[in-house]
Amino acid sequence: MKRLDASPCLLSVLVLCAPSVQASGHLPLRQTPPESFASFDACVERLRQLHAQNRVDTDKGPQPIENGATREKIVDTKGVVVDGRDAAHYYAEVGWSVRSPGGDGAGNRWIQSNYTFERWAWTCSGTSLSGTMEGGFTSPSFEPLR
Repeated sequence: MKRLDASPCLLSVLVLCAPSVQASGHLPLRQTPPESFASFDACVERLRQLHAQNRVDTDKGPQPIENGATREKIVDTKGVVVDGRDAAHYYAEVGWSVRSPGGDGAGNRWIQSNYTFERWAWTCSGTSLSGTMEGGFTSPSFEPLR
C-alpha cells in the first residue's frame, strides 16, 4: 500500500492560516542630559512637571487632520512613583495613533492605522535627575470597512 506524504499539504494550510506578521522599528536609546536640583523634593516636582506635559491633549480623543484622517495622543503611565526617601521614577509611553481612510477602484474600503511612540524613563536619585528615551513605530494595520 502506498502512503501519501501530507507534510507539504499541512505546511500550506499552516502558512495560509497563520496570522500576518507585524513588523516594527525602534530608534536607539538616548540618554537625556542629567539635571541637578537643590533638594529631592525639587527633583520629584520636575518629574511631576514632565508628567503634566505628557498629559497635555490626551483628553481630546481623536482629532481630525487632513483627508479624513484622525490623530490621537495616548499616554500609558503609572505617573510619578516615589520609591523611598531619596528615590523616585516616572516611566511613560507617549504615543500617537493615526487612522486614515482608504479604498481602491474595486469598492473595497478600509481604515489604515499607524502608531509611533516614545518611551521615557526618568529617575530621581537624591537631587540628581537622569533619563532615557527610546522611540519606535509599528507597521500599519488595516481594518476593512463593510
